[in-house]
Amino acid sequence: MRRASSLIEGPAGSRRQYRGAPRAARRRKARSGAIAIAVLLGACAPLATDPPRGFDLSGQWVLDATISDQAPDVDAIREREDRELVRGKGKPASAAESAAHMVQDFPVLEATRLRIEQDSDSMGVYYDEQTYRDVSWGDRVRDLWAVSAGWTDGALIVRSTRGGIRGEEVFTLTNGGALLRVGVSVHVAGEHFRVARVYRRR
Repeated sequence: MRRASSLIEGPAGSRRQYRGAPRAARRRKARSGAIAIAVLLGACAPLATDPPRGFDLSGQWVLDATISDQAPDVDAIREREDRELVRGKGKPASAAESAAHMVQDFPVLEATRLRIEQDSDSMGVYYDEQTYRDVSWGDRVRDLWAVSAGWTDGALIVRSTRGGIRGEEVFTLTNGGALLRVGVSVHVAGEHFRVARVYRRR
């Protein structure tokens, strides 16, 4: 947030002029500054970093395939991208931004089991006991990913951005905490994917 403020405030000279401006002008500048911050953050609503009371994802979770969307078909995605290349539409700028890689970037898309350890400031997620991910509440930059995690309307939101990839995972508990729904939305390589996975607590 400090970096965003320095960009909005500008050089020292402009700050002195701002302080000496009439109150209405200062309010207009404050509003424009808030808009600029929203643009820098991708125009997303701010997320609360204090877990809601009773929201605990800790435990073992097993996929209920009967009420979940299927995992994206990676082979079909690769074939479609190859066809587009042949037609002259080109491929993503880098292999890492291919839509076929999103199941690696967002392993919940195909995981059948989750083991989650949650505490007051973060959670660790094991996907099928093969892949591990640590998520801290608030804003972080890790391994070239800008990640923002927190709560809104009783759901845990994890937003991840890297290059041309934008993903959002929404964790919602229902049935008294017995069901976990993870809604995943991914924008990559000019495509938009939406998948919902539902897990039962063991």
